[in-house]
Amino acid sequence: MKKDIGSHIINKLDLQDIVKVLSEELSGSELNSVLLDVFNKRVGQETPSSLLSKYERNKLVQPAGIDVLSYKENELTCYKILAGRGFEPIELSPVAQFGTSSVVATVDQKKVLTAIRNTEVQADPTNAIALHYASLKKKGELDNKTYNYSNISRVIRTQVWHNPNFVSQHFIVLALISCGRDTGSFNFEKEELLKHLTTSYEICKSFGVEKIYYEIIPCKGYDSQSPLIMESISYVREKNSNLEVLVTAPEDDNNYYQGFRIKQQIVIGGNTIEIADGGLLDWTQLLLTNKKERMMTFGLGIQILYQLTK
Repeated sequence: MKKDIGSHIINKLDLQDIVKVLSEELSGSELNSVLLDVFNKRVGQETPSSLLSKYERNKLVQPAGIDVLSYKENELTCYKILAGRGFEPIELSPVAQFGTSSVVATVDQKKVLTAIRNTEVQADPTNAIALHYASLKKKGELDNKTYNYSNISRVIRTQVWHNPNFVSQHFIVLALISCGRDTGSFNFEKEELLKHLTTSYEICKSFGVEKIYYEIIPCKGYDSQSPLIMESISYVREKNSNLEVLVTAPEDDNNYYQGFRIKQQIVIGGNTIEIADGGLLDWTQLLLTNKKERMMTFGLGIQILYQLTK
């Protein structure tokens, strides 16, 4: 959607102040009440015929083209692998707190399916689990050890995909999230990088992928010679010789990950496919206003992996 469409409509209706009123002058509960009334009136104008017609044009609501029974068997295998590697499975709500994707991350809210009642449809489980961890930590329900979480869920994004592997606006993601405290000597970074790579490697192997390798991309002032990068990669190579880990230069400016970014590549039928993306983040630092907090995430396109291998 072009950025000026909203302004064009507002000017057309001579409602120059409406965005300011709705976004700044109404409380959250007042805005919810207005929107509930608006949508209640709009749905009253629909008919069964118009409902069907709009459904057929709306890419956001179409079912996924996937063999459900076969996929779910693979998903259960993945969850068993995750639990066996110490990643606690978490079943998330289908909606997240409004702002979960954009307040501490850099995602444009326009790419998220924003709902009413102060919520948005799940777009990234790593954001939601960061909030879960931060809330528990703030309430004193967690100690200072590292906590490993996992989730496999269907998420939805509203942006147009140019990747041919994305045939739907919603898809299933396998997420790994590690949250904890800095204990010095890059211990968190080394240990969690090893856990994330070892676990995702085992997941891909369970789907029959033969060739797997990882790229570590330095970010935010770090380079291939930085102690963080060198020590983390050396630690992984020492502990698991099956993992092929390379250091690659960033292709573009990164304003998302801190320290390093992780990409997982798989080779199927001679084609190299980026199947996962992750890295170090400062989200828990921001949520808890504590620079000692550490967080690493990893998101693997499990539905794409299934479709490519099955």
